Amino acid sequence: MTFKFHARTTPLPAILSSAVLLTLVLSGCTATESATGEVVDESAAAEIDYAAIDDDSLFVLATYPIEAGELVGDAPEDHAAVWERFTELFDPSLHSEITMFVAIDADQSGGTDGAMQRNGLNPDETYLALDTSGAVAPDVLDRTMIHEFAHLITLRDDQIPKDASTVASCQVYAEVDGCPADDSYLYSYFSEFWPGFTIDMFDAETEEDKEARYTPDEFVTDYAATIPTEDAAEVFAEWVLADELPTGESVVDNKLRFFEDYPELVEIRDSVRAALAL
Repeated sequence: MTFKFHARTTPLPAILSSAVLLTLVLSGCTATESATGEVVDESAAAEIDYAAIDDDSLFVLATYPIEAGELVGDAPEDHAAVWERFTELFDPSLHSEITMFVAIDADQSGGTDGAMQRNGLNPDETYLALDTSGAVAPDVLDRTMIHEFAHLITLRDDQIPKDASTVASCQVYAEVDGCPADDSYLYSYFSEFWPGFTIDMFDAETEEDKEARYTPDEFVTDYAATIPTEDAAEVFAEWVLADELPTGESVVDNKLRFFEDYPELVEIRDSVRAALAL
């Protein structure tokens, strides 16, 4: 994983009304103020590992250790169900580095319904954050899970070895942790679809620049146009969910066929689609 915060913002139509979401999971408990100044349930707050999350943009409802793919602790049914859904789509053997599940409220997190990020206390471990409030439609949350899994498999250490000294001379887009390995998914993806683009160029861009970059002939979503790593994750999600792959030669058509070159990813795609009954 890189230092960048990899989160996906739910499209506004997918966010449902949630005026009652401040009444938290355990009834009959008093309220307190979180580290972000938000009112949360006192007993839930005791279960929140803010130092490990290290991100005040997320409205956290609870955190849970993950051991051997299992959620540890007495989680409310709605929290446990989201983690169980993730493991239905992705066998625990595929994400052993996830050691914490973070239950979040998408509405209170500025529309962010998922994130995959390094543990703030142990950078060798990763946490997965997903909306558990019910504000996100189930099919949208499924897609977010696929998107976040794409970050996991493309940003893990065997794909991007941690070595900041390699960034300056990297031949493709690289964030501060290190240059993608020559045989990595992202090295090939960035070489083909983001040639010459650098982290310095990204840092110099405005939101207007990113919006202007979007065109449906090149990107699967407007969010994909914001940064190369998000482009790859969005394409992965669309590729997994696509009933038929395009046969054209536009940039976006070629992106949607990119992961077909990796048999191990095709196997994962088939497994996820089976779990989704597609």
